[in-house]
Amino acid sequence: MERRLWIIGLALAGAICLGGIWAWQRARHYERLFHLVRLDPLGLTTFGSEPVTTAQIVLFGDSRAAAWLAPAGYSIANRGIPGHTSTQARLRYRWHVSSLKPKLVIVQVGVNDLTALAVFGHEEENIIHTTIANLSAIVNEARSDGSRVILTTIFGLGPNAFERLDPATAQIQAAIEQVNQAIRAMAAPDVVIFDSAAILADESGYVAEQYRDDILHINAAGYRVLNEALGNLLAAQLRS
Repeated sequence: MERRLWIIGLALAGAICLGGIWAWQRARHYERLFHLVRLDPLGLTTFGSEPVTTAQIVLFGDSRAAAWLAPAGYSIANRGIPGHTSTQARLRYRWHVSSLKPKLVIVQVGVNDLTALAVFGHEEENIIHTTIANLSAIVNEARSDGSRVILTTIFGLGPNAFERLDPATAQIQAAIEQVNQAIRAMAAPDVVIFDSAAILADESGYVAEQYRDDILHINAAGYRVLNEALGNLLAAQLRS
């Protein structure tokens, strides 16, 4: 009996230590993002060392865009910055994208606006409205540059059972779908909607377990399934 209590105690101590390490790492991550925003609010220095040139295709947005490798056979200039909201993306577009004179711009941004509902739930209507307005402004700026747009829906969250108990999780997920309805309505002859949310979702609307990395990000398998569809879409767009 005493030995069993020792084992249980050691297991609990190990779990507490691992939880503490995880919490510390997350705190450091958000602290880093906080200071980056203070030092360079629009991330204008992020790609400063790269020579200014042209690119046929640009992938633009937040961390989900930053981690998205190009489908096989395509060269894509990645202009994703982790932590960025749609407001930051809209304000930096002409520095990071317009100068590249792309034929196609793939846009994946907005989830960081909506996760703010965990803290600013009472601002839901304003946050959703601002996100939609910023996405529309990005699309219009791309079109005014002569670029065609592949506008992706915002794929959902990938929460574990514990995170699903948080009321904010369902609120954020519902806000994502509300913004996605507006995104789908932005379709036009030069604006193609790429429904990444539908590709990755399980029957509940959340990101399917096999594609989850954490609550906000997807793993390599998730990007592979997106690229299977994206590759075909790029081929069709570049032929036209």
